[in-house]
Amino acid sequence: MKPKDQNYSKSRRLKNQIKAVVTNPYNLIVLIAIVLLTYLIVFPLLDMISTSFTLAQKDARLAGGTAGSFTLYYWQRLLGSALTKQMLLQPLLNSLLIGVCVSFFAILIGSVLAWLMVRTDLPFKPFFSLAVIIPYMIPSWCKSQAWLTMFKTERIGGSPGFLMSLGINVPDWLAYGPVAIITVLSLHYYAYAYLLVSAALNSINSELEEMGEIQGAGKATILRKITFPLVLPAMLSAVILTFSKAIGTFGVINYLGSKVNFVTLSSQLYMNSKSQNTQTAFAMALIMICIARSRYSSTRS
Repeated sequence: MKPKDQNYSKSRRLKNQIKAVVTNPYNLIVLIAIVLLTYLIVFPLLDMISTSFTLAQKDARLAGGTAGSFTLYYWQRLLGSALTKQMLLQPLLNSLLIGVCVSFFAILIGSVLAWLMVRTDLPFKPFFSLAVIIPYMIPSWCKSQAWLTMFKTERIGGSPGFLMSLGINVPDWLAYGPVAIITVLSLHYYAYAYLLVSAALNSINSELEEMGEIQGAGKATILRKITFPLVLPAMLSAVILTFSKAIGTFGVINYLGSKVNFVTLSSQLYMNSKSQNTQTAFAMALIMICIARSRYSSTRS
């Protein structure tokens, strides 16, 4: 074969390979996903990181630098100053409290409902299988409004709620604060656990549990030794979703926490962003991302 024909064959083979890669639907989907991931997540994340290390014009005099230059001022202010407890530590503890408690109660409620729907003979199952998902379709801030309509006190909220109008003395800790927030968010995010655990229960061969009964194991033993280990991965996935959503929620915190100065990272981030402290807000957002990431890694391990 002549050298010219060999070069032609190589170029033609290369073109065919490129055409095969480009026209493959799987490769196109992967390429589009990478582009969207880069544009919607990677670039904004890099911009947040760079902005948190960039000195703003209004802080140039306090930080002793020039606007637009590299600085650790915002991280030092957030992590190692007299304002650290107010700006970061207390909101962080409140966020962790909300995230852990909501995860526990939401997983408990969702798992119990999933077990009842899959492993028992409840009447009207088609109706209840849809009804248990409806609360998640309603925005969480609507549940906050409903909570206030029921439990609002005239001492804090101004006008009394339904129970106060009936003469029932509602304590302030029930109307506002962490108890109200945890209850509302748990009733909102239990759908994650319900969907994941019910799918896991449906995929489990019921003969495994029947074999346990044949061997003389009780219901509690079967649940603890057979069912629970098989649905544990689904429950851990629900924990990740619930915890991440709970520490990042803002609407419920604003409605039920602002009246009693209960501040979390999300509400503190909003206040910094609203007051044009963009660099500090981005630094707090990065901390929240790290918390969610560490929670995901610890759950997988």
